[in-house]
Amino acid sequence: MGGSGGGFTNRLILSFLLLAGSLGGSLLLWSVGYPFFFLFLFIPLIPLLGRDREISYCPVCGWETAGNERYCPYDGNRLERKTDRSHR
Repeated sequence: MGGSGGGFTNRLILSFLLLAGSLGGSLLLWSVGYPFFFLFLFIPLIPLLGRDREISYCPVCGWETAGNERYCPYDGNRLERKTDRSHR
């Protein structure tokens, strides 16, 4: 039950995809003759700059949300808070 909690892993995969796209774009601009191709190398770092979301979860059934809910919609128990990195 609940989500997988792989927020950091998803950001890492996104960073690698952006790195590949950034290098491709940089090579294309460099081959055309633009000397500022290296400016695109910072793009893959953008997903890693975000802060962790606070996730609430139900200690009884495991339901998770990143919203503002205080109680579980399934069993009515009070939700507890955690961050993405504390639960994988």
